[in-house]
Amino acid sequence: MNVPTLQAPYSTINNLLYLSYLPKVINAAVEAQFFEILSGKPRSFDDISQKAGTKKPVTKAILGVLEKIGLISTTDDTCSLTPLASDYLVAGSEANQLAAIGKFSGSSGPFDNLAGALKGEASRFDEKMWSSKEACMNMEQGMKAGGLQNVLAFIKALPEFFRCTKMCDFAGNIGYYSYVFLQENPNLESHVYDLPAVCENARELKQNEPDFDRVTYHGIDIKKGDSFGDGYDFFYTSHFLYEYGANGSLVDFLKRVNAAMKPGGLLVSNHVCDKACDRESEIILALIELQTRVMGYPTHALPEQTLKQALTEAGFDNFTTQLPDENNAFPTLLLAARKS
Repeated sequence: MNVPTLQAPYSTINNLLYLSYLPKVINAAVEAQFFEILSGKPRSFDDISQKAGTKKPVTKAILGVLEKIGLISTTDDTCSLTPLASDYLVAGSEANQLAAIGKFSGSSGPFDNLAGALKGEASRFDEKMWSSKEACMNMEQGMKAGGLQNVLAFIKALPEFFRCTKMCDFAGNIGYYSYVFLQENPNLESHVYDLPAVCENARELKQNEPDFDRVTYHGIDIKKGDSFGDGYDFFYTSHFLYEYGANGSLVDFLKRVNAAMKPGGLLVSNHVCDKACDRESEIILALIELQTRVMGYPTHALPEQTLKQALTEAGFDNFTTQLPDENNAFPTLLLAARKS
């Protein structure tokens, strides 16, 4: 028998394969209510097992895994939640990401049709996939996990934002970004443009939201080039421009935006870009791109240079940028530009 001479350790691949089991483990812990049980106070292994109605040996083993990945901490025989679990894995948390985490269980996911996509059997992208009430609320909940906070901090550092009075929140879903901006600027009113079904959901879901009377929803067909108003001194768009950047129509769209804005008006873009802050982010970026293309969409990245060049050609200048950092779930570039 020949014994091969190895150039790299198999442990690297083996570790990746075992790490892929973690979503299953986390979701099992969610279903067993472990995080809810620990949300009130630290508890012993016996107490957790008793309250969850689970077998102690398996309970202790799964809690051991949760400790190793930083979701619980243990002292002697007592377990408690870490801030990571308290923020994102407890139903009562405003920033809980239970719906998003549930999608990573491994039973059904975005790569189920990967083999078919490689042979040209990619799914046809459905732009209405975000139109349901559940999808709208899940998107808002996802943004509460750092995205909203990151954008808000960036915009609050732009002095002209506090002088703005009329905002276009383009492809703004149910307006969750608008509401946090309105809280900071009492003189601002927002016009949210999205698909008619999304706007119908928004009027129902947000009717009891503070500042609801300062938001106007406009259902439009973006693909048909419907009007999105004018007279704006603040234009905001988030995770929408990717297809325009890919198909060469970005400059034309941004010229329409420019025409709808007052001189000196502020435009802010919030998009996944082509820059990663570390090796792990590079992997995530590559996985996002693969997932997007399997779904039948051209790309989910807008390179910084592509955006800046298009903005310049469309009549914008004086850029302010914030590059991605490790605190955000995705490598997102924040860019502000002013109408010339």
